[in-house]
Amino acid sequence: MGRFILPLLSMGKYGVPIMLDVERHMVFNLNVLEACIEKYQNMDDILNAFQNLKAAKEIGLLMINEATEMWNEDHPDAKKPLIQDEKHLGRLLAGINKITEFTNKVREAMLDGLPQDKIKEVEEVEKNL
Repeated sequence: MGRFILPLLSMGKYGVPIMLDVERHMVFNLNVLEACIEKYQNMDDILNAFQNLKAAKEIGLLMINEATEMWNEDHPDAKKPLIQDEKHLGRLLAGINKITEFTNKVREAMLDGLPQDKIKEVEEVEKNL
């Protein structure tokens, strides 16, 4: 079972919460997956992307802005601004603790909804990297 059960239960509609300039969320949905496949070509490369900081930032930005667009559709009177680009996102991630938190949240959001056996497979691959 492990460390994923509680975070997965608390994610909700907008995905994994993270505090940046304001509270934001990361969601890995079909829209994000489609953009990732366009860029990375296959699912293995996508699942391993969070091992690479630049790729984690790219995918994290996609997930944050997707969740923000979902929020804005549901809350037209309390809209949040999209994060402009990867450089702007990088400025919100000051310090090693924030960067580590961010990469962990990217991973958590990407693994949301995977069956436990698939999560274990990803963890085994990580051990061998």
